[in-house]
Amino acid sequence: MSPATGVERMASRISLDRRVGGRPLREALLGDLIWRRPSVFSRELILEAGSEELAALRWEKWFSFDAIAESADGLWTIGRRRSASLFGDYVVRDPASGDEVAGFKRSWRGTGVVRFASGAEYPWNREGFWHPRHFWAAEDGRPLISFRSVLGFGRSYEMDVDPPARSLAELPVLVLLGGYVMALISARRKAS
Repeated sequence: MSPATGVERMASRISLDRRVGGRPLREALLGDLIWRRPSVFSRELILEAGSEELAALRWEKWFSFDAIAESADGLWTIGRRRSASLFGDYVVRDPASGDEVAGFKRSWRGTGVVRFASGAEYPWNREGFWHPRHFWAAEDGRPLISFRSVLGFGRSYEMDVDPPARSLAELPVLVLLGGYVMALISARRKAS
């Protein structure tokens, strides 16, 4: 079975009635933004601005890396690359075609880079030690989209979007992939 076939099957099982967000992310990413798990045992992460749901990540299986990522901008699948290293090599795919949209390679230090099929690249960095902030950065190192865990056992993450980031074509994938990476960081912390 090819990865695209499994991804297509997984995406087809998702109920498309429950589409999140009525507005594209570049219009909706204003104010207080938070990624949160609806409940302790939920396999879902929701991006909210106030009471509006803007995006969602859903894991179909308990111990799987594969997640469905959706917003009003589209639907993607995010999962571990089959030949992944121990540190993390993840891929974002279009579920309809199985084409790779972006690939994220993480280093042992927790930093990394996402490379899009279009050629765009964004580094994943972190600042701080006790309460670190993780972020997608511009070429000059300036944070574009940042994430910080909220106290509460890794169930919530604050997200800030720098105004210039709203014009990026890759914005929806960066927001969703950032939420996904934060969920993996949280899971790794709980396991250690």
